[in-house]
Amino acid sequence: MKRLPTQKHMTLEARKYIEEALNEKKSISQIARDLDRSETTIAREIKKHRQPMFPTAFNNNSGCLLHQSCSHKHFECYLHCKNFQIEICELLTKPPYTCNACNKKRICRLVKYYYKGSEANLEYKSLLNNSRANLHYTDLEWNILNNDFYTLVLQNRSIYHSLKIINNRGFQFARSSIYRQIKQDRLALKTSDLPRFKRKKKQNSKDTSYKSSKVKDHTYEDYIEYKNQHPNAIEIQTDTVYGILGASEPVMLTIQIVEIKFLFIFKMQFQTMEETIKVISNLQEVLGENCFHMVFEIWLTDNGHEFNNVERLVNVFQKSHIFYCHPYSSFEKGSIENNHELIRRVIPKGVSLKVYTQDDYNLLASHINSLFREELDGLCPFELIERFIPMETIFKLGLHKIVPEKVKLIPSLLGEKNIKNIKKYLDEDNIKRQHVFIEKT
Repeated sequence: MKRLPTQKHMTLEARKYIEEALNEKKSISQIARDLDRSETTIAREIKKHRQPMFPTAFNNNSGCLLHQSCSHKHFECYLHCKNFQIEICELLTKPPYTCNACNKKRICRLVKYYYKGSEANLEYKSLLNNSRANLHYTDLEWNILNNDFYTLVLQNRSIYHSLKIINNRGFQFARSSIYRQIKQDRLALKTSDLPRFKRKKKQNSKDTSYKSSKVKDHTYEDYIEYKNQHPNAIEIQTDTVYGILGASEPVMLTIQIVEIKFLFIFKMQFQTMEETIKVISNLQEVLGENCFHMVFEIWLTDNGHEFNNVERLVNVFQKSHIFYCHPYSSFEKGSIENNHELIRRVIPKGVSLKVYTQDDYNLLASHINSLFREELDGLCPFELIERFIPMETIFKLGLHKIVPEKVKLIPSLLGEKNIKNIKKYLDEDNIKRQHVFIEKT
């Protein structure tokens, strides 16, 4: 027989073949080879789904251990007699565990066990459905999921963060189960309510080799080498977030401590080298020189013109080691790009950044840094920042920790001006396409 393809779950086709093979007196090892399964799997399948067939005669032929001494005259003893004790043939305790091909089954007075592929498959599906149905949630648990949990997800846009808040109250909801309930449309929360699924970006086929000598000793390869030589060095990733591409208007300068995902957001009036140096120099002044150079040991940035004068950056920040990603390779600084996605939940692409102040960016960064992260073992960046920067310095920068229940990553975080700004530059289709959640009032 041609081997059937291996699958995680046994198929109806495979079960029917097992039945045919048992009828033909094939061994379990032969069946296992034909199905490309282990012998243990086949044996377990047979024993789990074999069906008993009880004798229907009177007690002298009932399949009961007590039939010789029994004085009752029952028909179908196994149904009517409270003293019925099943008598099992010894051969059923050994492979192939069924009576399918037994030569004595016509004259045997004992309970018989048969394996039938179609019935085994129906039993399997029934067990599977019952095991997954409603997950045995109580009325209270359903209420929590459809109210408290629902509200939290809509506000902070994070299943992990919301679930951690709920489970901290003493519940034990599993994230995989929650996703399954959402897909099965059992919860108030719908798939359309979730943040956009990450799509794998098509890698650019452009030549990513450096053509300018100005980045010599500052390439991505140099960065990898330095990291290998200094495994405990603190790494900073920095980037620029635009409002309207090509427009002469303010931009965001984002700076992230990679190890703990802690994000700073600064307003830059212009996308220039002068503005970049001005903002980072101000940050250096607040942090203090020693703290700054400890945290800013390694910089990894892109090739935007606000960063590309490496000689000047090195001259100004002499103790920092500055490196550049390959052109068109934002994935090389994927840590900060993931936080950019959180920014876009509040301020989507395509809107002007003129209306936002530094206080707005501080508030946004505070909420992002208060979000529980799975990669930080369930902690938030704010709970780890004191390893690098004193908390009083963080407060000076206008950042503060948000209570978990109050974390909010939707446009209403920045008030009505943000919602009006979004609607000014984006139509409803664009808002929907970017999965921007605007609360209905």
